[in-house]
Amino acid sequence: IVIVIVIVIVIVIVIVMTTTVDSSLPALQSRIETLENQLWSDDQKSDNEQNQQMVITPAMRRVRRHVQSSHCYSSQWKHCPPNYYSLELEQRKQILGAHSISQLCKACLFENKNYVPNEDSNDNSNSKALATNMKNDPTNSKYYLIIVQYVEAINTKKLSTELRSLRPPGPKRLDPNYFSDMRLAPEEDSDRLTGFAHNGVSPFGLLEGEEIPIVVCKSVLGVRPQFIWMGGGDKDWKLGMAVGEFVKATNAIVLDVSEPRLGV
Repeated sequence: IVIVIVIVIVIVIVIVMTTTVDSSLPALQSRIETLENQLWSDDQKSDNEQNQQMVITPAMRRVRRHVQSSHCYSSQWKHCPPNYYSLELEQRKQILGAHSISQLCKACLFENKNYVPNEDSNDNSNSKALATNMKNDPTNSKYYLIIVQYVEAINTKKLSTELRSLRPPGPKRLDPNYFSDMRLAPEEDSDRLTGFAHNGVSPFGLLEGEEIPIVVCKSVLGVRPQFIWMGGGDKDWKLGMAVGEFVKATNAIVLDVSEPRLGV
């Protein structure tokens, strides 16, 4: 009888503890969501916006984690109105608090239609490391994520020349026409490879396993002040950062591949 009583007491204790834990989980989840919302809060949002429930997506979390782990201390976040992309560049500049429209940038995924994987090596002693190096080869990638200013346009001839020059002259340099067919990747491919939807593509927080080299146009380095704005993982969020920190954090390749956009 004593044993039965002890067992009953233990069962009751377990039930009580389980119930307590289960009842506290919603409160804990609510607290976490509140803290996360505070993390994403923007001092310049209106009172009406602050009263609305903020939706934080996995893509936004990836971007912020990458920025924080890269120690980008100059980073700033801005929440933009729904009509942001229907506005003129001057109006977007004012929303972001930028000094010049030349500080506004976008990330474009380009695909090499002539891409051919690197040839394998006869040395199989370290085949796994070799395969990794081949996949991570920025001199021969099927896709490149290019950061360009809105006031500039990508010149595909310059892009072809600059990418080819990533390899020194000699037998390993690629054919002159190898990068001659560089095109904007279809939107569905960009979404799938980067993990970001249209107008939310960021060079930070790209999907793991997708080794996409990041190229920043040389003209970006001439921006004054040296601070740029780019996608923040969602169409309504923009990420600002010092140019030097951006290049270092993303290991970006600086290439002269753009020219001034007419009519801007």
